[in-house]
Amino acid sequence: MAKRFVDTELWDKKWFMNLPPKLKCLAKYVRDKCDLAGIWCPNYVLASVYIGQDVTEEELLSIDEGRQFEKVQDKIFCTGFIEFQYGSSLNIHSPVHKKIIDILDKYGIEYKSKDVAQKSYFQAPTLEQVLQEMLTKTDEYNAQIQAERFHTYYDSNGWMVGKNKMKNWKSAAAGWLNRSRPEKRQVSTDDIKKSIKQIANRKMSEL
Repeated sequence: MAKRFVDTELWDKKWFMNLPPKLKCLAKYVRDKCDLAGIWCPNYVLASVYIGQDVTEEELLSIDEGRQFEKVQDKIFCTGFIEFQYGSSLNIHSPVHKKIIDILDKYGIEYKSKDVAQKSYFQAPTLEQVLQEMLTKTDEYNAQIQAERFHTYYDSNGWMVGKNKMKNWKSAAAGWLNRSRPEKRQVSTDDIKKSIKQIANRKMSEL
């Protein structure tokens, strides 16, 4: 059985209060029997049986001077139903709203829609991606060291930040670098020889 919101203030609305009992029942019956898009497939014989009196399409469309129900093709549309049940606009990415939109489009009924982006899910970066990101913020030597430390640490704990899943690894990487002390590169014998050779070559070129 389909469940939906019920307008508890309906009985206090002037247009509804002014209806005779038969039409009160008819209005309530149609709104309760319509589908998820507010469309009712007319069956006045069955409606008359439930209500206990004969009811007609003319009577239904005359309720509140035609402001409550509208005939679309061979169906009846309950005006205001979409806004009351789902809010001022339909989300085209919602599976439920998509079904409603398809029905409304089928009968040419206008509606307001909003394009709300689907929720994005975190995708863990590769070590190379982390390295390339850190190279934009520090020197190559520190980037290589910190990228490996960062990736190893978060890869081992499932990319969790405290008790929550990481949302933006680039921001996390930037924070990691800010909290890390720059590593001093150890100078090897080969590095010294290379530097001496470069100095000697530069001096020779100046002669």
